[in-house]
Amino acid sequence: MKYNLINHKNSFSLFFVYFLAIIIGLLIYQDYGVHIEEKYHRLNGHYWLNYISKIFNFTELQIITDDKILKIYDYTLSPVTHYNKWGAVFDLPVALLEILFKLENVNEIYYLKHFISYLIFLIGSFFFFKILNERYENFNLSLFGLILYLTTPRIFGDSFLYKDTLFLSFFSITIFFFIESIKKSNYFSLIWFSFFTAVSFNLKIFTILIPFSYLIILIIQNFYKKENYYFLRKFLFYIFFFFLFIFLLSPYLWSNPLENFLALFTSVKNDLINVRILFFNEYIQNRLLPSHYLISWIFISSPIIQNFLSLLGFCYCGSRIFRRLLKIKETMNFNDLWRGEKERIDFIISFIFISYLIFFITFNAPFYNGWRLVYFFNFFIIFFSINFINNLLINFKKKKILINSILLNLVFIIVILINIHSLVSYHPFQSIYFNNYISEKTINAFEGDYYGLSSKNFFKKILEIDKREKIKIAVASHIPLQRGLEAFPLNIQERFLIIGQDYANADYVYKNNISEVNIKLNNKYEIPKNFSRIYSFSIKKLLVYEIYKAKF
Repeated sequence: MKYNLINHKNSFSLFFVYFLAIIIGLLIYQDYGVHIEEKYHRLNGHYWLNYISKIFNFTELQIITDDKILKIYDYTLSPVTHYNKWGAVFDLPVALLEILFKLENVNEIYYLKHFISYLIFLIGSFFFFKILNERYENFNLSLFGLILYLTTPRIFGDSFLYKDTLFLSFFSITIFFFIESIKKSNYFSLIWFSFFTAVSFNLKIFTILIPFSYLIILIIQNFYKKENYYFLRKFLFYIFFFFLFIFLLSPYLWSNPLENFLALFTSVKNDLINVRILFFNEYIQNRLLPSHYLISWIFISSPIIQNFLSLLGFCYCGSRIFRRLLKIKETMNFNDLWRGEKERIDFIISFIFISYLIFFITFNAPFYNGWRLVYFFNFFIIFFSINFINNLLINFKKKKILINSILLNLVFIIVILINIHSLVSYHPFQSIYFNNYISEKTINAFEGDYYGLSSKNFFKKILEIDKREKIKIAVASHIPLQRGLEAFPLNIQERFLIIGQDYANADYVYKNNISEVNIKLNNKYEIPKNFSRIYSFSIKKLLVYEIYKAKF
């Protein structure tokens, strides 16, 4: 029987998971540093809020946002018009909240965004739970999948930092309504589906694969029906509202919808970062990555058990689809590729996953700092993990192999506790988690703290050891370290002067392993000999950052 949120006896368990998740979020959301792109996202929000205020003649709002833009912008940021095509769907509302709540302390503004991002992550996880329950009709199994979704270390860590996990959240909601719109014939589900597809598109351009996937699924589903024109009306209805919502949610399109929409696609090639990244101890161009880059990163930075289960689950689904393809007949009373609603969900999710995997590998997507660009793949990892467990239980039942429910729940708890242990061990740096596939000798052969989250920890450490009013910091890393100062009150920020690679005038040097150049051939970030290391911060042998002090 399907899980009913209102009257099911397990409602309390689900409520408790989310209640605990919210309490944990409230306790720790201020532990995370300010990542290097937060300043831009804040600027982006006020830029578009200012743009709208001019259109609708909101004079007071225009004055406020003009002032905000001037205060936010500094020499570390490119012109906002260079990167203003994406993310307004989140940046703009949060900028409005900043003004409505009259928030002036920058650190409070960022912490507000962190917590809102986390709440959206929880909402997205609920829709993922609904997909699992729709597919498996097993509360314990669905709840287990939900908790894995929430406690995957890198995903949990980034859930406070929006951007990539924000897309994961809206992607999960989009897939839920994708499935609903296939199952139901009502236009209400289609409107919701088109809305969340548009929201996801506003965050990541490769959402464009979803409408194509939807059309293909509709064609397959209606292939043997004589009156198959209805699905075309259904698709056209969806596409109409999809583009309507894209237009409404993207102020960038308002001035010239068609030209600017096409510019979104051309900008991908021109605007994406082009740097060298550390991968297996070699500095390689991120636009010339090996085909195994994505798979390798997922393999080494996701929990081992989840990797193993998801691989088996995907192989099971894939092999079943392949067998069905071999047995396709010209006329059938039912669909060749799935049997019933449950298998249809498997097919939809498998098809979307394969489409994205082929897309990223074929076009050699310029990834950087691991697989964060495709953190939405965590949706598939957990889904296929639960799929394998479900099929295993079904096979046990067919063979009359009894599985003690207490023992099964104990296994679930152990797996969850392993994830929780990783969350606690890495806190608040879960976003640089590595599993035990990587040995202590090779763990530093990959990029670590790309977003500079360690800057908060670094500045706190300097404040502990140096009480002077002015402290000069050089940076031996491709990180705009000064942005991390925004996690502190203004009086603390004013004590530090960030001087880039001007090592000769520095009191201290911050160093981590993020570099846009090959440091084996380029000495841009080489620490001068008159500096000595006084502190290093590591998590399980993973070197996060080092502090060097000038010898006087």
